[in-house]
Formats: sequence, C-alpha cells, structure tokens
Amino acid sequence: MVAPNAATRAGHGGPDPGRQDGGGPAHGPPGQTGKAMTDDAKQNFAALKAGGMLPSPRGVALAVLELTQRNDTDVKTLTHLVQTDPAMAGRLLRYANAAHGGSLRHIASLNHAIVFLGIFRVRQIALGFSLVDHYRSGACRQFDYMGYWTRSLATAIAAQQVAVQAQCPPDESFTCGLLSGIGRLALATVFPAEYGELLAAGLDAGALRAAETDRFGLDHATLSSELLEDWGLPEIFHQAVRYHEQPGDAPYPAGSRVQALTNALHFAAKVGMLLDLDAAQRWERLPSLYHAAAQLGLEDTEVPSLVDDVLTRWQEWGRELQLPARDFSDLKRLLMAPADLAGEHAAALPVLPMRLILVGFQADGCQAMLATLTGLGLQVDSVADPAAATGLLGERGADIVMVQLPDCGADAARRVRALCAVNGGRQTHCIAVIPAEAEAGVAALMLAGAADYLTVGHTEAALLARLNAAQRVVTLQSAVRTERETVIRSSAEWARSNRRLLQEALTDPLTRLYNRRYGLDRLRQEWSYASHSGAPLSCLMLDIDHFKTVNDRHGHDTGDVVLSQVAQLLQHNCRKDDVVFRFGGEEFCVVAPCTPIQEAIRLGERIAAAVRARRYGANPAHLVVTVSVGVACLAAGDRDAEALSARADQALYAAKKAGRDRVVALSRTPA
Repeated sequence: MVAPNAATRAGHGGPDPGRQDGGGPAHGPPGQTGKAMTDDAKQNFAALKAGGMLPSPRGVALAVLELTQRNDTDVKTLTHLVQTDPAMAGRLLRYANAAHGGSLRHIASLNHAIVFLGIFRVRQIALGFSLVDHYRSGACRQFDYMGYWTRSLATAIAAQQVAVQAQCPPDESFTCGLLSGIGRLALATVFPAEYGELLAAGLDAGALRAAETDRFGLDHATLSSELLEDWGLPEIFHQAVRYHEQPGDAPYPAGSRVQALTNALHFAAKVGMLLDLDAAQRWERLPSLYHAAAQLGLEDTEVPSLVDDVLTRWQEWGRELQLPARDFSDLKRLLMAPADLAGEHAAALPVLPMRLILVGFQADGCQAMLATLTGLGLQVDSVADPAAATGLLGERGADIVMVQLPDCGADAARRVRALCAVNGGRQTHCIAVIPAEAEAGVAALMLAGAADYLTVGHTEAALLARLNAAQRVVTLQSAVRTERETVIRSSAEWARSNRRLLQEALTDPLTRLYNRRYGLDRLRQEWSYASHSGAPLSCLMLDIDHFKTVNDRHGHDTGDVVLSQVAQLLQHNCRKDDVVFRFGGEEFCVVAPCTPIQEAIRLGERIAAAVRARRYGANPAHLVVTVSVGVACLAAGDRDAEALSARADQALYAAKKAGRDRVVALSRTPA
C-alpha cells in the first residue's frame, strides 16, 4: 500500500528519498477491478487528508460550508454570515447579476442574490472563490499558481457556456470547471519538492499521471474527484472530473448526463489551455479544440463566438479576482472557419510564384534585388521600414520576408521579432540580410525568429539556396495547415452526428419531448437543489383521457398523431425553465422549478384549457381530447424525488376518479 507512506510525508511535509514502492498507471494496473481502484484511491486520499495539508476553504467560506451542511439553514442566517466578508458578498452579487443575464431587474441586495442563486449554489461558489483567494502562491517553485487559477477561471467560464450541452445548470458547471484541476494544486501544496521534480521533467500528460500515481498513490484527476466528493459536491461532479482529461476512458453510458458533463469539462479545459498559450501554440492546439467541440455536438461555426464570449467574461472576472487575464485581439479571427483561417496565415497556398516582401533595403541594393527576384517569378513588394511591412503582412500576407539590418544588436532583434509576430512567428519565413562583419552575432536574430540569413554582397547562388530552403519550409507548413483544416472541417460533420446521437438518447422518438430517463434524472436534480435551497418545486402528471378509445376507434396511427399534437401543445404552454417529458404511453410529466403549489395549479389549468380548446387527428382534425392533471409540490416528508412524483401520480388518479378533464392538487405542508 502506498497510502501510509504518502500520509507520513503529507504530515511532515518532506520527501521520502528511500521510497521504492510503486503503483500502477493512472487508472490502475491491468487486471485490477474498478472497485479495487476506487478503494485504493479512497484509502490514499484518506491518508493525505489525515496529514492536514490538502487545500481547503478558510474563514467565512469554511463557515458557509459548515452552515449549509445543516438541514435547518435559512437564507437570513446565511446572508448575515456572508456579509462579514465584503469581498465574498460583492462577488456573489456580481455573479448573481451576471447569471440572470439582464432578464430580471438588477439584484441590489445580498439577500436577493442568495435567494436567486439558492443556498446550495452559494455554497459551491463560496468554496471556489475561497480557494482562489488563499492558494495564489506556494512552496512548489515549478508550479505556476497564478497561471493555474487563470486557466481554471477560463475553464469554469467555458463550462458555464456549454452547460446546455453538459445537461447541467450553468452555475454548477462553473464551480465544476473552476475546481476540475484542483488535484494539481493539492499535489503542489502537499508535496512541493517531489511534485516540482515531476513538473521539471517535462512529462507528457499520460506519463505525468502515471508518475503521480507511482509517487503519491493517486493521480491529480483522481485527487480532484476525491476532493470534490469530500466537499459535498454532487456525485455527477466528481465522476465527470475524474475522467474529463481522458473522456474516452470514462465508463459512463453514451448519452448519459455524466458523460455529457465529462465531455463538456474536456472541451472547457481545452479552452482554458488555449487562452494561456502564445499565438503559435494556440494554432497548434486548434484541431484538438474542434475535436473536443465535436464530441459535445458543437459545430465548427459555433466555436469562435463561444470562445470569444468566454474571453470577454474571463477578462472581466480576471480583473475582479486579480488574476492575469491577457488580451487576445486576434483570437476570434484565429478560430474562424477553415477557409478564413487559412487566409490569416498565408495569402495563398505556397506554390511558386511565392509572395515576398523586402524590408529596409537601400535604393541601389533594392533595385538589384527586385530585378533578381522578379526574374525568378516571385511576387515582390518593397517597403522602407518594419512598420509598413507589418501592415502589408496583415493586409496581404507573404511567404517570405527579407529584412536588411545594420547589425545583430537588440534593435535589429526587435525588428525581426515584430515581423515574425504578425503571423504568429510560424507562417512567415524571415531571412535577415546583415553586414559580413556582423555575422558573429547572428544567433541573436535566429532566437528572435529569423529562419535564415544572408550577408550583404551575397552571390545569386547563395540567394537561390536560401529561397529553395524557404520553399521547402513553406510547402511543409502548408501541408500541416491543410491537415489541420481538414481535421477542423471533418469535425463539423462529426459534431452534427454527435448532436443527433445525443438528441436521440434524450428524446422520445414519437413526441420529440424529453424521454422518461432524462426527465426523471432532471426531476432528481431539481429535487436536490430545491431540498438544499428551500426553493419551491412542483411536479405535474398529465394523462390523455379515454386514449384507449381513440386507438380502438380510429387506429394506432391516429393515436400517434394525437399523442404528438398534445405533446406539442403541452410544450408550447409550459415555461422556458419547465422540464416536459413523456412519462410513458399517453402520460406526460412537467417538472416546474421554483414554482409554488398555487402557481403550479394555474399552469395545469392553462394546459388543460389549451388541450380542450383544439381538435386533433388529421385529414381533417376532428377529435375532441381532454387531459387530467395531478399536481404536487415538494413537502417536508418527501425523502426523494420519487416521493414527489408519486404524490403527483396520486393526484392524477384523484382527477381521473373525480370525472377527468380537471386539475387536482394534493394538499400537504410544503418543505
């Protein structure tokens, strides 16, 4: 067992140089069962926790966590507690106002913000912001603490943006994204020296996870999952976090909410990483970003605007949390559709004749060079200074830039760097032309981004050799670019396919409403939120009256038409936040969040009246149809979501028994 050794080192904060034991790869050695791996992870986590050095909320956030674990927590008490921390109170207000997206009047009081968010979500948000505040630095010199939180914030915002695809509420997706990599911070906190050694080794992702498991008994993804579970976050969170870096390894059913959230976190983490890279590295990561988007059912045309929205909110929250969120004015253009993307990096495919820009050549040398290059069939522009060349590069693009420099000093290096930065230093092949006496310092220009150099007075043979080398490089860059564009383009079709599969997994094929599995899953989710927050929750069960008679008299085809027409009418008369699904046969269910019993009764009566008012069937529509509706609201005695739906079903039975075509609500003291 690794755990006792890890616990000893966690408690004393020092390395164990004599340690010889080793674990398996990140998810256990071959032949080890999933349960055994889970048990080992929990034992190792318990040992780390016993050391008392794992990241944890402090101060008011810790008090919020403890208060909200009690069954008798109320909004007034929680408001008084949060008010003792002005920074937390301000952030919750800001978050609440951003969350409703301007659809409601401005939330001006902390009490209203907590009511709007709910006690359970306030707890999650306070937890995340507390960790950001208290773990901005640490003893692990190789761990970039501020960079970690900057990426985590971007991941959180991206996760919130794709909450619909993740089948999770946006607020919960935000917290899940913010804490999805917390295991990395935990390892840097508990084992600063040893984890620093692993980071310094520059291992790839898979090798790092394996090394973490070997050294510490569990990898950072597993540790993240265990921490989220220990903090009382929903099970779906820590399940998704465990596999979000490798969603292909996740043992979750296709179309399930946990698989959707896993894929959403995977995409969000890609966005978070993208915003932390320079221009050249961002270009290299685009195929994997679009691949992750396709897994979610996001098409390539949807990605640029989504990431641009994330960037805007990331910068706003970065200022609020005092995190370094950089500005990327070209990010949306970089992410544009492949046809436009290609235009950003080269004016055309690099086949002869290539486009070339001469920069800073003296008049006599310039004319001679122009004659030589145009004689070779190249398209050549000449400008006097690097600023003009930068504008020309941005406007038309170029395959090669030749810049004449007086020396290889710092100013010359800045000029080269500025020219290379226009196209990310990757697609513009820069050749420096320098005096022969300056050749000893040419390494400084190469480090600044120059791909090659010539000396003043070079022969035509030397120039041709450099141009041939440039042609090979530019052609290779084009091949790589074309391959990436093909990946991005093909990801669009894959995204459409994934979206169709996800839709089929969630919807009833006849009525196109949500199916029973998804509907009951959402009912449990809303029940959990309402139980913790004190918000009202209602459930309506609806049944088409005498539907068997429709099938017997008019046939099952007509019955299917009636079912579809009633389903459409039901969806049309429910509100945006209501979850409408086919419960089975001719029975439907509506989950109505934040809806007290009287409002739910009015909703049921509106639906019943709308169904009663129209005619059904086809060629022509002539059948009269009515529905019976049973209504129940969350009550103190409801131990789970099934108890709520069972009482709604009892109310439906009472409506049937009382004569049908009516709404009946079970009276019971709300929770």
